[in-house]
Amino acid sequence: MIIFGTNPIREALRAHPGRIRWIAISSEEKGRLSRLAAEAREAGVDVRQLPADRIAKLAEGGVHNGVVAEISEAGYADFDDVIRAENPPERIFVLDGVQDPQNLGSVLRVADVFGFGLLVVPKHESAGLSAVAVKASAGASEWVPVAQVTNLSRALEALQAAGYWVYGADAEGEPLGSFDLRGKVAIVLGSEGRGVRRNVLEHCDRKLAIPMRGRLESLNVSTAAAVIGWEVERQGRKG
Repeated sequence: MIIFGTNPIREALRAHPGRIRWIAISSEEKGRLSRLAAEAREAGVDVRQLPADRIAKLAEGGVHNGVVAEISEAGYADFDDVIRAENPPERIFVLDGVQDPQNLGSVLRVADVFGFGLLVVPKHESAGLSAVAVKASAGASEWVPVAQVTNLSRALEALQAAGYWVYGADAEGEPLGSFDLRGKVAIVLGSEGRGVRRNVLEHCDRKLAIPMRGRLESLNVSTAAAVIGWEVERQGRKG
């Protein structure tokens, strides 16, 4: 898989250098990217120089910052292994029907910032770990594992059995500030248009809503993730 952009490639070098087959730097940007090239060589990664048009072609029109890399396909985490581990993550995001890879990558970035140790997505009708998602995550995809599950409702039941409180984001839920979000929590978020599907909400312990005073009815999923993530972090620090 080809990934592109300075931050995703730098984080890949730091987290999993063995997955990187080579990086290519635009001939016009070799001075600006000399430090990144040095990091790659120190990690034993082959560094190449290519014309700017070739870099752009490899990035398929994405914002590449003058650098691309070929890495082995990102492996998905095993959902059951993660939640049954000796030290499972306390905070988990679950996405229902989020098909935009930009949004998935942005949620990964939020997850890393607020200490969410796993992102769960369904195998079907959902974005996955594509190059676009990796770019949008700004490197967070190298640190936050992603698990794909066949049945989201069953995954929520498994989380509950493992001791997690599962909260579904829904406009008809109770205000975000009224919940105790300390301990093991899983936050379920849906797409901006459809939200969390009703049959998935039925498997949540509680429904929460972000109080909004304006005229718009919803937030982008990554923005909603950031608001809820901050409240989880705030309560965790206070506790």
